[in-house]
Amino acid sequence: MKAMAEPSRLSIMQKLCDREMNVTELVDSTGFSQANVSKHLRILRTEELVDYRRENKKIYYSLKNDMPREVCNIICRSLEDELSSEAKILKKYWRS
Repeated sequence: MKAMAEPSRLSIMQKLCDREMNVTELVDSTGFSQANVSKHLRILRTEELVDYRRENKKIYYSLKNDMPREVCNIICRSLEDELSSEAKILKKYWRS
C-alpha cells in the first residue's frame, strides 16, 4: 500500500490500467521525466505491482494482476468524490 500511496506512482499505475506501456509512452502521458518514471517503475516492480516484458530495445510495463487495478480504481474514485464534495462547498460559498 505504501508503494501505491505516492501520487506519481498512482498516476503511472492509472495509465497502466488501460494498457501496457513503455517508459517513453508513460513519460509522454504523465509529463514526468524519464528518470522519475524509471525510478517509480523500479519501485513498483520491486513491490511486485507491475510486470514487464522486453520487445527489441523497449521494455513494456503492465499491471501484474487485477489487485493493483482495483486498489487504484478505489483510490481514484475516492479522490473524485472528495473533489466533488469540495466543489459543491465552493459553489455554495461562491453564490453567497
